[in-house]
Amino acid sequence: MKQKYKTIGKVVVALVIGFWVLSIIPFNQNIKQEIFANIYKNGVVTDKTTVFIDGEKGNYLFRDDDSFNGKFHILSYEKTGREDMQASIRWGDEQNIQRLIYFQNASFPDMDVIGTILINEEMTQFALMFTDGTVIATSNEVYTLYT
Repeated sequence: MKQKYKTIGKVVVALVIGFWVLSIIPFNQNIKQEIFANIYKNGVVTDKTTVFIDGEKGNYLFRDDDSFNGKFHILSYEKTGREDMQASIRWGDEQNIQRLIYFQNASFPDMDVIGTILINEEMTQFALMFTDGTVIATSNEVYTLYT
């Protein structure tokens, strides 16, 4: 009987450790896509652009704080396509707005991009704003949600 409880205890401890490990390790997904978006100035579509996304998205099993690291190059905005320019997007727990940070060679250059981005988990629909008020958005619906 004592041996039975020891075995059950070991199995329970192994399961708890297994769930804990699964909760802290992200399941990475390679993202490589080309997304077409509108350029909005003063609420009106003035032009179109393409956004190239190439990187790795970490998806956690039991948490909502996913992240993306890689290229997020907005074709109409040259600074985002510089050599060694990288972007980081962080999804937070129960937040509708995510954080976007550009970095290059261990520095954070002035990008004229406001650090909040509205982006879905598949990274196919998004909206972001520049400091001059210009908005890049994949659709009118996302633009409306963002503004």
